[in-house]
Amino acid sequence: MYIVVQSAYAGGIWRVFLRQDMHVGAWFRLCFVPGEDVIMMHCLYAGATGIKTHGEGLSTVANNLANVNTIGYKQQSALFQDLMSQNLASPLAPTQGLSQLGMGSAVGDVRTVFTQGPFEPGSSMTDLALSGKGFFQVVSDDGVEHYTRAGNFRFDEQGYLRDPAGYTLSGIKMTNGQKSGTPSPIRIDMYDDAIATVPAKVTSQITAVMNIGSSDDRSTTASDPYFSLLKSWNGLSTPPLGEGNYSSSQGLTVYDASGKAHTVQIYFDGAPTVTQGKTTYEYVLGMNPGEDGSAAAGTAGAGLLMAGTLTFNSKGELVDMSAFTPDGADKTDLASWTPATLANGLPQFTASFAGGGTQNVTLDLGVQCVNNSWTGAPVSAAAVGAAGENLPTLVPVERDVSVTTARSGGSALYSSRQDGYPSGRIVNLNITQDGIVEAQYSNNTTASLYSIPVFRFTSEDGLRNEGMNHYSATPDSGVAEYGDAGTSNYGTIVANQLESSNVDMSREMVTMITVQRGFQMNSKVLTTADTMLQKALELKR
Repeated sequence: MYIVVQSAYAGGIWRVFLRQDMHVGAWFRLCFVPGEDVIMMHCLYAGATGIKTHGEGLSTVANNLANVNTIGYKQQSALFQDLMSQNLASPLAPTQGLSQLGMGSAVGDVRTVFTQGPFEPGSSMTDLALSGKGFFQVVSDDGVEHYTRAGNFRFDEQGYLRDPAGYTLSGIKMTNGQKSGTPSPIRIDMYDDAIATVPAKVTSQITAVMNIGSSDDRSTTASDPYFSLLKSWNGLSTPPLGEGNYSSSQGLTVYDASGKAHTVQIYFDGAPTVTQGKTTYEYVLGMNPGEDGSAAAGTAGAGLLMAGTLTFNSKGELVDMSAFTPDGADKTDLASWTPATLANGLPQFTASFAGGGTQNVTLDLGVQCVNNSWTGAPVSAAAVGAAGENLPTLVPVERDVSVTTARSGGSALYSSRQDGYPSGRIVNLNITQDGIVEAQYSNNTTASLYSIPVFRFTSEDGLRNEGMNHYSATPDSGVAEYGDAGTSNYGTIVANQLESSNVDMSREMVTMITVQRGFQMNSKVLTTADTMLQKALELKR
């Protein structure tokens, strides 16, 4: 919009044009008109736009310096551009050539620089940093989705993992180690038994590596030398096997359905050699007869679980085994003992604990059958007799690197584990580099509760800055895509670390000085042009 101020003089009329610029927001004297010839003072407008542009540039620098210690802040960079130029015709050849006069400058764009910031130690396990590309997704209570690099999260009183702005971190729920569903707000309520507690788990496999030691044959039976320990068992006595009947033994832990721990004892004793160059042992596996909840409870066979043989090579390494389990109430009758069921190539026995239910448990001593079936399996243990070649074998057999041994020296348990446990409550939380939120329970177990996805965009430059270190998706950024942390093109998550601002203070100081000089020069242009205009106006007097 223009205002024309005119006055008369001897040769005609002087007209002075005042223009209000929408960008600058002020009135500027642009020209004067002697008669009808307009003399435009473009320098005033150009200088004014230069002041405004450099002022906005200085605001960008100031904002960067103000956020130099802001967690997850990303540096902004102001990009200047010139305004549309005015075409000028040559007075000598108005239809030939093209001359242009610039109309000043403006801020063309303010870009966010998404380079990696340095890490600093956090104060909590829930302080998270992203190493590499990507963003965390945070959601407001009314469902607004934002994205951030600032990982200073904390649990609130309701168990939600929130950032300082009150937005909740998104994660994918996990059940039995598998992700299910889509990202949703992470909530871990320590008072919700569905999450805060883990129920007891029955033992389904026992794994043990031990050294049996001496090969003395202390318990012998002429008719059944490979089951003399079994025939010596007496569930009505305490203990059911006297120390003089076996050469060594080891106790192993088993949990029942109620989470109660029980000890099952495996006893070893020497046996006649079946194959030349190899050593054979017999074994029997049993529980405390008083804990037996099977039909054999209160009988001489109470507590018996499994019996069989172990075969060792010349190096004392376990290379084969046989296993029999009872099928009937009379566990003292060898005819009721049949080759054990193989589960994944491992012999399996059934344990019935009083008050704890019945469970199937596999025994892994370091060897298993490849094809999950016995070779040369007899009808029952009674069919073996004194002929060791009648024993079933696991051949073809697969051996672990660590296997049970029978070497000189004392009996020793090198390692053992089982997959059962009692119930427990959460005592700690841990977040892995692939974004898995793990709960650690009082029973020394862990469970994966959430997987924290990492989000990425086709164009990060298209994201809208929402403040609070938050960004929102726009058509220019593309749709948010998410994946597992640490996989292709997705950054890894580092717990107990925070990403600092990526502002380079030395660079910002240099930019500030440059912008200041530009501001000063444009201010000088305005004062100089105003002086020239004043001189021109004096000509009418």
